[in-house]
Formats: sequence, C-alpha cells, structure tokens
Amino acid sequence: MIDKLKEIKKRIRKFIPKFLINFYHYLWAFTGFIYYKDPSRKIVVIGVTGTKGKTTTCYLIYSFLTYLGIKTALSSSQYFYINDKVEENRSRITMPGRWFLQEFLKKAVDEGCEIAVIEATSEGLMQNRHKFIDFDICVFLNLHPEHIEHHGSFEKYKKDKGKLFQNLLKGKIKYFKGKQVKKTIIANSDDFYADYFLSFPAEQKITFGFEGNPQKPNHLQIIKFQLTQKGSYFVLNEDKEEKYFTKLWGKQNLYNILAALAVLKALQIPLKSVKDHLKEIEPLPGHFEVIPTKSFKVIIDYAHTPQSLEEIYKNIWAIFKPKRLLCLISSAGGHRDKWKRPEIGKVAAKYCNEIVITNEDPFDEDPLKIMKEIEFGLKLYFNEYEFEKPYKIIEDRKEAIEYLLKQAKANDIVVLTGKGNEPTIETKEGSIPWNEKEIVLEILNQIKENNSKKNKFSK
Repeated sequence: MIDKLKEIKKRIRKFIPKFLINFYHYLWAFTGFIYYKDPSRKIVVIGVTGTKGKTTTCYLIYSFLTYLGIKTALSSSQYFYINDKVEENRSRITMPGRWFLQEFLKKAVDEGCEIAVIEATSEGLMQNRHKFIDFDICVFLNLHPEHIEHHGSFEKYKKDKGKLFQNLLKGKIKYFKGKQVKKTIIANSDDFYADYFLSFPAEQKITFGFEGNPQKPNHLQIIKFQLTQKGSYFVLNEDKEEKYFTKLWGKQNLYNILAALAVLKALQIPLKSVKDHLKEIEPLPGHFEVIPTKSFKVIIDYAHTPQSLEEIYKNIWAIFKPKRLLCLISSAGGHRDKWKRPEIGKVAAKYCNEIVITNEDPFDEDPLKIMKEIEFGLKLYFNEYEFEKPYKIIEDRKEAIEYLLKQAKANDIVVLTGKGNEPTIETKEGSIPWNEKEIVLEILNQIKENNSKKNKFSK
C-alpha cells in the first residue's frame, strides 16, 4: 500500500510546476523557522556546496572541530552528528526538507553545540530548504555539469548553487570563543567558476587551491605534495616548515582538506592544531575506499560524473600503478543526466583495461536502455581511436561485481563506482537494500572458499 501511494505521489509530482514545489518547500522552511524559534541565530552555521567532495569536506570540518573540543553538529548525505551522537542518513536525501534542518539545528543548540555544518545540494537550494537558516561561512568546492535536466540548464544549476551565498551579509552577528565571526565565503580558486561564487558580498573571502600566488593574503595553497600508497603528504604556503600527512588518497581529497582547513582559518583557529589529528582520519565508507586482498585491490567510490570518474582513474594509475584496471561503470536513471551516460563510457574506455556496464539506480527507466547508452560512449571511443577493449553488459550488479573479482589477477585493481556507500538500489518496483562493501567481502570470501576446496581436492 505504501509503495502504491509513493508511486501515485511520483506521478502527480510530474504534473506540478517546479515553482509550486519550490514554494511548498519554502513554506515548510518558514513554518519550521517559526516553530523552532530560529535556532540558527544561536549557533555558527557552515554551509558546504559543490558537485563533488561535499560529504568528505563536511566530515573533515566536523572531525577537526570535535578533535579540538568544540561541540559540533553535522548534517550530511551519510551521517547526522550532534556532538558524539551519530545517526546514519538512510533517506538518500542529502539536504532534507520538511522542518528537518530547523529541528536539527534546534537539537544542536539544545545539546550545547557551538557550530553546525550543513552539506548543501543544488536540489535542496533550488527548493529553498536553506531558507531561514542564518549561514556564517559558505564554502564552494567545484562545479561540473550534473542534474541538468532537473535544473533546466547548467546556468540554472550554477545559480541554484549560488543561492547558498546570496544572503550571507543579512545574517545576525555571532561570536565564537569571544570573537566575532566574519561572514565568510571560501572558494576553490582553481575551479573555473570560482569568480561567480566569490562575487557575492561577504565580510571576508578566503580562497584555496594548488595554483595562484602563495603570498596572496587569505589564500591557502598547497605548494608541495606527494601521493603515495600510504596516503598523501603536503606542505602549505602558510608554514613551509610543516609537512602534513593524510591517509586520504588522491588530489581531490587534498582539495577537500584545504577547504576544511580554510574553515579553521575563517574561525581564527591555528591550522597546526589539527596536524596530528589529520594523520588519523580514515577515508569515509564508499569514498576511495580500498579493500586489499592477497594479490589485488578493490576500490569502492561514489564517483558518478565523467569528471569525478576520470579523477579517480587518474589517481589510481598515479598512486598504485596497477597492472590492469578492471572497472564497473553505471549511471542513474529516472531520466536524469542522460547526457553523461555516453561520457562515462568514453572515460572508462580511455582508462580501463576491462569494463563491465551494470545497473545503478534505474528508478522508473529501463535499466538496459541506460546501459546501452553507456555502451554507445564506449563504442564511440573505440571507433575514434581504432582499438578494442573487452567489455560486458551485466544487469545484475552483484553478478557484475562477481565477474570482475573473478577476472582479477595479481597487481590488478578492481574499481567499483557509482554507488559508494548508498544503502539501496532504486527501481520502479521500489528500494532494494544494498551495501557494496558487504557484497564485495561476501564474494571474496566465496572465491577464497572455492579456491581452498579446489586445492584440497587437487592434493
């Protein structure tokens, strides 16, 4: 009965103009603001937006602040934290509406939190879920094409992201540790669209990146770095004598770390105060998560855009130098971002030695149609460069993972992208429980047992 009601709701929603849906969420935000008595005026609020890296950056900020003894709350796509109390976000809604954020902030204030960190998505911002929250520090990470059908165009997608920054100066004056918190915009200056997000008015603007003038005031820059199989080493322009280390792999994670450190800078917290803690932070589940086996590695990542996919493949080749890259690729359905399906195929064709196209979250679309559109990109790339690589289409995701794991040999890396740590696969029949890491471990264990039996019988 519940599934039928959900299906009816989906169908009705298709015929409702977007401005009415957005107004509906605006009303929820307003009534929540009234009911919970504007909790954001009593707490420093940090908003983080960007196409990729939001969840990791938000967690890093929360982890740094908590390590320093600062009572902190976090709302993200994976977890909700209030101080040390944690609840897994199983809704698959990164920026929940219907009073959630106002209630979350009220709980944070009641628990004595000084700072709240909120992961802000383009859809949440488009639907006014950020309204009536007094943000103090707004962070821009990067911008790549995504959710284009949903927003109407890339320009509208960019502008919806920009809504986080629009009313920064209209907020209340707040204090942290006895000092006034400047209304601050933090932006990745290496990103092509940084100037747009820096164009909004603010009391303070801080940039970060690998490029630019390291002497520029309020610019946090990595001037040296080394990516290794143990993790990453880097040196900041602010203190060239200090060498930082993190277990988080890849250049993209260095950007995330820079963003989190820039938040500390905005709060006038010495960066060196978290240097030792940074060494201990483990990768988040499903975010460049490495599962080692006796002879090869498996990497699980949430990468679901052509840019993020290319980034992880480049990082894996540079860091681990595998013999072969065996790649599982997929793309979401629901008639969203159809443009990126062939592009994902092209990226995999460029970097992978063997490819399996599989199911991700088809929603109400035909999974085979989605996979064929990815295959089209593969074939285009093969035809353009006049070569072939082995690939298969296997609709069942578990079967596809099993196939790749059985193909893996010594010094290979199996890369599973698209799902990360998501707890379900969404189909037109409803949600199917899913845990990619558990599936991998289960299959690896079966392979190990089968090999053990074969060896036993061969003796």
